[in-house]
Amino acid sequence: MFMRTIQFPVLLIIILTGFLISCEDNTPVSKQPAATEATPGKDSLIGEQKSSFESLLNKYRTISFDTLKVYYGFDENDKRFAGQELTFKEAKSLPIGFRERYFGKLSGVYACYRFALDSTRLGLITRIPSEYESSSLVLLVFDRIKDRFQDEYFYLGTSNGDAGEIYTRVSWLFQTKKKQFQAFVYTYRSSHEIDDTLTTESHYYFLVDCMKPTFDSVSTNQTQLKKRFKGLLRTEEEGI
Repeated sequence: MFMRTIQFPVLLIIILTGFLISCEDNTPVSKQPAATEATPGKDSLIGEQKSSFESLLNKYRTISFDTLKVYYGFDENDKRFAGQELTFKEAKSLPIGFRERYFGKLSGVYACYRFALDSTRLGLITRIPSEYESSSLVLLVFDRIKDRFQDEYFYLGTSNGDAGEIYTRVSWLFQTKKKQFQAFVYTYRSSHEIDDTLTTESHYYFLVDCMKPTFDSVSTNQTQLKKRFKGLLRTEEEGI
């Protein structure tokens, strides 16, 4: 009797333990969703997609600034806007017009600098062909979400001269207090006789909103702009 009394609880425990193990093995396991790559689209984050223009964009040097003077000079020792030349295929993907084999170059189009225009767009400072050489600097805009270049672009700087005619454009890119990018633009035009006698001369100023797809003009008030940006203009006009 004593042995039977002891064996019954032990047997009961063994049976209950086996039942619990059996129940635990049959508990449904919640399935985790499979990892998928983000599909590029307007709702995708920049970091979740790889641009089809990645190799082209990587030719631009990343910069940050409060104010950046953009101009083209003929000094070969000044490499600030020399840039890295794009292949003809890469240059063709940009919304600019140019001819093939530009003066023996691959394209005559050079990637200079890139900066964040806002959370989804890049500003790309690019040197492109002018009449005789790549002496014009433009601002292109690349949309990282749409993975495409904006159709409109803006001339920031250029330097051209022919038969006594001189035309230059210089811009200063800067951020407003609201972190919006604008460009203050100064253009100079003059005409000289064969003996280098100055006959005509003009100065013109305007302010551009770089955040708008059409690069809208903010102001063309010559008096106000010249007064507001006199510090920048002083050194520029003295050098002419």
